[in-house]
Amino acid sequence: MTTNVVRESAKIYEFPVRNLQRLEEMRLRTAAKPVIYESGAASWYHEEAIREAEEARKQ
Repeated sequence: MTTNVVRESAKIYEFPVRNLQRLEEMRLRTAAKPVIYESGAASWYHEEAIREAEEARKQ
């Protein structure tokens, strides 16, 4: 029985170098962007809070 077994090591493949500007542009395109909702129906709460604050100041 031989105890001197030689195995080939893993091969390391080098990835191609990318254009850094192109890589950054791709990141910006795929980056999550915040979603902002603006509608009259949702602003009633804010307007009511302002009205209540003005009434509280008058008292």
